[in-house]
Amino acid sequence: MAGIGKDRLHLAWLSSAEAQRFVEISSQVMKSIGEQGPFDANRFAMELNAAEATLNSETVRWLVGKEVKLLNRGDVYGRKWEKAKFEAILDNVLEREYHKHLIRQAIIEGHTSVRAIRDRIGLELKWISYLLADMEKTSMVEFKGHEHHVPVFGAL
Repeated sequence: MAGIGKDRLHLAWLSSAEAQRFVEISSQVMKSIGEQGPFDANRFAMELNAAEATLNSETVRWLVGKEVKLLNRGDVYGRKWEKAKFEAILDNVLEREYHKHLIRQAIIEGHTSVRAIRDRIGLELKWISYLLADMEKTSMVEFKGHEHHVPVFGAL
């Protein structure tokens, strides 16, 4: 979602007893990183800040914390969730939360109108407006007024 490239993230599970596997994974990661070249963190500062804020958001932390319970024991009605259903909901929540934090980062950068935000991050005007309304309710942003008949927002 952040546009940094899915090949830059490497996750692997292994135990401390798997030294040879660790060497293999490390070699693969080093080869992949070498082929991609250096990562320009400054170019993606806004996206990385939004991704970090998303992962630290209460909504995402709460939902991830409920995964085992929902899949193994069920919800308050005793219904166990299918893993695919849970992951689809989690993906939607992650995307929405990421977009909200991306909008907030754009506002912090000085892009305070809906069109300026759109020009900076590339989301649709309607979606940005919808998320801004939601963000006002949760005190992420506030409506600051109008500049030349254009509504402007500020980050809280």
